Amino acid sequence: MLKILLVFVLLTGSFASFAEAELQGTLPDVKRADTIDEYKFHMGLAAGVSSPEGSQDATPEFGVDVGFQPVIPFGFGLEGSTTELDNGANTQRTNLFARATYNFGGEVPVLRSSYLGVAAGPTFLENANTEWTVAPLIGFDIPLAKKAHDVITLGLNGKYAFISNTPDAVIATAAVKYWY
Repeated sequence: MLKILLVFVLLTGSFASFAEAELQGTLPDVKRADTIDEYKFHMGLAAGVSSPEGSQDATPEFGVDVGFQPVIPFGFGLEGSTTELDNGANTQRTNLFARATYNFGGEVPVLRSSYLGVAAGPTFLENANTEWTVAPLIGFDIPLAKKAHDVITLGLNGKYAFISNTPDAVIATAAVKYWY
């Protein structure tokens, strides 16, 4: 999974180096969102893989997220996800994160739909323990269908979850989001 994230970072870096003029639009000016389109309210479903450190096997992870962009290019939201770790005891891990992202723009394919950010919050374990997690993240959401204000996107998201007192995890998910 980490290799996939590194390839994505290298590819987006090579797209950004096409020309200085294109790079200027990639980093949008900071301004308050004024219209419903600029707020970018969205909700989405995600499915992917959680790969904990150590001898545990990778397991499916499912989640939901909601968010908006009150200040261009910064987005804020909440995400919840769950996975059942395959560690012999089949421990369930549920994450509830607040997240902040920096959303790129411009005309460079994929990069204009990309974001970097951080998610943080509690991770609830099946044995009633609560751990705290911080997870840097990277991803993109590419529009599939667009109507007047509504957009449906398909994207990928990767994060490395630093979890207190339990194994850290690399989490990679595909997401379908509805933007209204």
